[in-house]
Amino acid sequence: MRFQRIAQAFSLGLFCLLLILASYPYPEGIPADLFLRLDPSIAAVTTVAARDLLPAFWLALIVVATGLFAGRIFCGYICPMGATLDCIETLFRSASKRPPRDSGQSIKRFSHKTKYAVILVMMGAAIGGVSLVSWGSPLSLATRLYGLVIHPIVLFAGDQILDLTMPLLKSFPDLAYWSLPARVFASNMFVTLLIVGIAALGIWQPRFWCRNLCPAGALLAIFSRKPLVRRSVSDDCNSCGLCVRTCPTGAISDDPKHTRYSECIACMQCKIICPQHAISFSLTPPAPQAPPALNLSRRGLLWPLLAGLFSAGLLRTNIAQQRSGSKERPLREAELIRPPGALPEPEFLARCVRCGECMKACPTNTLQPVWLKAGLEGIFSPVITPRLAACGINCNVCGKVCPTGAIRSLSLIEKNYAKVGTAWIERRHCLVWEQDKKCLVCDEVCPYNAVSFRPVPDRKNAVPFVIAQRCTGCGWCESKCPVEGAAAIRVNIIGEVRLSEGSYVEKAKEYGFVFRTKDNTVDSLAPDTFDE
Repeated sequence: MRFQRIAQAFSLGLFCLLLILASYPYPEGIPADLFLRLDPSIAAVTTVAARDLLPAFWLALIVVATGLFAGRIFCGYICPMGATLDCIETLFRSASKRPPRDSGQSIKRFSHKTKYAVILVMMGAAIGGVSLVSWGSPLSLATRLYGLVIHPIVLFAGDQILDLTMPLLKSFPDLAYWSLPARVFASNMFVTLLIVGIAALGIWQPRFWCRNLCPAGALLAIFSRKPLVRRSVSDDCNSCGLCVRTCPTGAISDDPKHTRYSECIACMQCKIICPQHAISFSLTPPAPQAPPALNLSRRGLLWPLLAGLFSAGLLRTNIAQQRSGSKERPLREAELIRPPGALPEPEFLARCVRCGECMKACPTNTLQPVWLKAGLEGIFSPVITPRLAACGINCNVCGKVCPTGAIRSLSLIEKNYAKVGTAWIERRHCLVWEQDKKCLVCDEVCPYNAVSFRPVPDRKNAVPFVIAQRCTGCGWCESKCPVEGAAAIRVNIIGEVRLSEGSYVEKAKEYGFVFRTKDNTVDSLAPDTFDE
């Protein structure tokens, strides 16, 4: 087995392990978002869009610096997305018993330039304050794939296996009732189709995504044009062209002695298959180099930037879009409930890379990727879904795993003072208000005693009212409401508090909020009290 495959397996294994550890309870000191911090496209676009230097992304600078020394080794050895695509391509060829394809030399070389246009469009949009990096970042895509698609399917398959083996486990009482928690996510089908499309392109042309579309690969390629460790070819080469046909990224020109270093991922496949053993990778004097893929004119640089800036303008002038410093009030969805600690909406959208790390880590599964409720700019961003599940009172893991600070990492006390909305009662659906039936569920499950039952005329049973000053918007009442379909008590964004900085505790005192848990709180994710 080639060293590259060993390195890829180790990197992908570490990536999956960190993703598994991104859960409740969160082990302190474990950088679950490590790989997301390595992505130079996330670092560059988020820094510009957020108008802030993010200390967490100093690791991305190291990744870019490796290009000066050894070219795009990150793409060839470390990137989980690259490893996944290599695995799919290898499995497809093995299953179909097809030999490796032509690496794509017959395809016009201008295709290599496309990835530079992609990163320029993203940077143009970032100048306008809009982050489009979630559509192209390899680490964001990989985290979404493994966290929101693969992980739930593995849990589902494991639970089915336990069901099948249940008759065999009856004689083992401790094992007979084992089960795995179910995880469900919105838009998982779209994420799957997106990855399937990328993989299909890779079957048509090896590493199609990496060579033609990846914005992180474009940034690394810029710094990999003249690496210190490079491919060189001795005079023993007989120009058989086998390396040209085998190179997965099309880095070798029609003349096997010429290499486009900005496209070379140092996989050394050419060295392994060379019948003359004429190829080596080492610190060597400059060798003949093929014309670089990045050879854009000023117009070629300007048009993608303008396209990105125009896209940002379209998104930021949408009727539903939040605008920083603007007096106009946007038409925002009432049920667009962000996680506790989320920055104000414009800042949140500029920083959020839609990786899904917070959603995978959420123990109650209430955090879900939104589709169009937040507009086109907010696709895949996280929202609380109270009807599905409530926000755990004893959990602040979403802020701890967020790589960009779109969700602030708050202490448990601060997190529980971060009011995300307020419950309200739809009287037409309520069993007590509409049918005069006795029901106390919302009051019984509310951890903050924010639901009060009072007698009213023409009702034999006391009816529920919400005390807004006590409600944090956690969603326990909505998730447990026994009414079929839409709950009779629902949470919306009224009264939400979102701070870029400062204390939520102090802000709650300023607004007169009184958040105290009941003495008999039974939520397994809630402490007896979080009051100071």
